[in-house]
Amino acid sequence: MREALAALTTRGRAFLAAGAATALCSVLLGYDALLRVGILAASVPLLTALVVSKARYRLRADRSIAPGRIAVGETATVSLQLANQGRLPMGLMLLEDRVPYALGARPRFLVDHAARRWVGEVTYPVRSDTRGHYEVGPLSVRVSDPFGMIELIRTFTATTRLVVTPAVHALPSVGITSEWSGTGDRRPRAFATGSAEDVTVREYHLGDDLRRVHWRSTARTGELMVRREEQPWQSRATLLLDTRTQAHEGSGPGSSVEWAVTAAASMSVHLARAGFAVRLLTDHPDIEAATWHDHTLSPQAQAGPVLDQLAVLTPSTRLRLTEAAQAVTRSPGLLVAVLGRLQGIDVPDLCRALPPATRGLALLLDVAAWHSQPAQVRRGNQPRQPVRQHGSTAIPAATSAGVRQHAAMLAGAGWLVATASPRDPVPVAWQRLGAQLGGPIRPYAGLASTLDSGLAR
Repeated sequence: MREALAALTTRGRAFLAAGAATALCSVLLGYDALLRVGILAASVPLLTALVVSKARYRLRADRSIAPGRIAVGETATVSLQLANQGRLPMGLMLLEDRVPYALGARPRFLVDHAARRWVGEVTYPVRSDTRGHYEVGPLSVRVSDPFGMIELIRTFTATTRLVVTPAVHALPSVGITSEWSGTGDRRPRAFATGSAEDVTVREYHLGDDLRRVHWRSTARTGELMVRREEQPWQSRATLLLDTRTQAHEGSGPGSSVEWAVTAAASMSVHLARAGFAVRLLTDHPDIEAATWHDHTLSPQAQAGPVLDQLAVLTPSTRLRLTEAAQAVTRSPGLLVAVLGRLQGIDVPDLCRALPPATRGLALLLDVAAWHSQPAQVRRGNQPRQPVRQHGSTAIPAATSAGVRQHAAMLAGAGWLVATASPRDPVPVAWQRLGAQLGGPIRPYAGLASTLDSGLAR
């Protein structure tokens, strides 16, 4: 009752004051009829407060965001499903959902009336130009009774996470899949024998030959399963991303580190679609990020964990790439590095980071160009610079001398190197890098023999 009285609106307080004033006047003037009017006016807000305190409003709210992961600049839709589960109808409702400032203005909605068992839905869009994890909510509701005498404020506690990943650009095919062999896991490999033990199965897809249905597995799982005539293998790719503060210039979406993060995101999706198991390493690798993800997932699901890591990636204060280089050395496969400004001590670490049977592609950013370019420069709107081919490097003519020197040193250690500047769209830089690919590399005998022996068992 006390809470309900404290929630009286201006109208409710006016009725209460008018009733008291009318009753006082009736006593002073001796009009009994006026007293009844005053009592009636004052009883309306008091009775409303009594009813509200005895029969509490019960509003249920469920929030969903579709899709739950979007790229920078894309739009997601937030849906609020509301239901009146109380015994009383609700009057005017003001809904306000709390959202981070990066997602836009705080949305507000008005619901005029909610009868018993009322169910409704409100939606609103959100978008962000900054990557990250954002908590949407909680929802606060201002509810008034049908007479407008009382206004209660209720705040829910539930929040919903929205993941904003870096922008993902469609990259051109540069022949990585065709030139890779040996340790691949999407490379078709026929069985030498047709024994039942060698049969692997998968779920039935529309269009599969019904003669390939494996009835024993179908009976065991309860779902239609078909034989897979190939043994799945998986090529492995490591993305090495340089996020050191000293290696980059600028801040915000136009900085060199954001360009590098966007490039890494685009490469991860491209490689996953090409059949690679992708992992992400930075200058401060951790156990979770340094592992390859389940290759049985779809390419989109496989690239998802990498995109989630990139969404919350922050520049580090480390000075060297030693730890990341050591993590790369222990695992052969395809290695793609997106590097910022290199120091003299970084080049030997990277030169030692190529284990046997590893193809190393290095995209070296001309970070000085980010420092010299004005903030309003848009990538792709400037005329492209001519690219000079120097053996295993592809370097635009305007690239600084220090970057040229480091590119030559990496190329001498077996890396295929290309450079990029703020003028270069990510697909152009990727095509420039992929143009360095030559013939197929030699398979890593140790890993291949281990996998073959595992299959034999």
